[in-house]
Amino acid sequence: MTKQICIWLSLLTLLLASFSALPVFAQDQKKEQTYIIKKGDTLWGISERFINDPYYWPNLWSNNPEVTNPHLIYPGQEIRIYDGRVIIVPTYTLPKEQETAAEATAAEKAPQPEAISEQLEPELETVFKTGGGGGFITSDAKPLGIIVDSVDDRTLLTQNDMVFLRMEDISTVNVGDTYGIYRRGNLVIHPSTKETYGNMMYDLGTLQITGVGNGYVTARIDKVFREVERGAELYPYTPQVMEISLKKSENEMTGYILSAYSEKLTQGQHDVVFVDLGAEDGLWAGNMLYITRPRTITEKGLQQADAPLPDDLLGAAVIIETRAKTSAALILKSVKTIFRGDNVMTIVE
Repeated sequence: MTKQICIWLSLLTLLLASFSALPVFAQDQKKEQTYIIKKGDTLWGISERFINDPYYWPNLWSNNPEVTNPHLIYPGQEIRIYDGRVIIVPTYTLPKEQETAAEATAAEKAPQPEAISEQLEPELETVFKTGGGGGFITSDAKPLGIIVDSVDDRTLLTQNDMVFLRMEDISTVNVGDTYGIYRRGNLVIHPSTKETYGNMMYDLGTLQITGVGNGYVTARIDKVFREVERGAELYPYTPQVMEISLKKSENEMTGYILSAYSEKLTQGQHDVVFVDLGAEDGLWAGNMLYITRPRTITEKGLQQADAPLPDDLLGAAVIIETRAKTSAALILKSVKTIFRGDNVMTIVE
């Protein structure tokens, strides 16, 4: 089990290999083919090249239950293509000396990527963030304005709707200005210190100023990620960064998941979560995080044994936006259900 966790840790970020398109490879779908993985190959690229469907790769996991991580592919590994399906042939094992090093590290603390030889260390490149909407946790930041009403007498507002605003300082507002639209959520309480961090602010979309009159402001809703209602707050517009260059953190940091963009009780792959680490801690967009949870002894374990257990690895995430004390992170992979209050730790040099 320890060896599997260490292998997973060191190679988890292969998910982030370049998503650039590969040339389409035409073939007879009914004829079985064999392909040997080469350095730089990704499941995304293989799916596009051999079956002309880059979005097929999640099916590789379900079709190959013996592969615990859908992105554990290695140079020299064999795959087979038949009848529009790709089958991974799991043949990879760690060399004995690397296995010993990995087990020694895991015995001391929670598995770290340096436990694996550099030749297995994945190259971090780029991740592409899809979808829209995010948010942030605010403590003392005040909104620049609010949506007071709209031209149409509808409860929910959407793209291209004309709205009326009340701005805190109308002298700073100009036609053509863009603002972010946010909904104020619940108070965020730190899971460990019980400290109040502020309110969760949910990103609803953007609007653009169309007119500034004698004490009033009109605007058109430009983009929407969630339903917009009267009373929504306006904050400075921050363009979404869809392509993020990945990099390891310079400092080892640990923290907690404070909240999530999704209001679900549990989080998983592709969800956005917020952590209690930010720019003041030296965390930046592109930094990678492992998500863990203290491991508890099983029912069949020796309940009285006073022995430390390694943390349970839940998944990995990448920082997509930082603020002073908090950051937003996109979960790239989850192998177990993730909750608010779970631990995070940076991947360091």
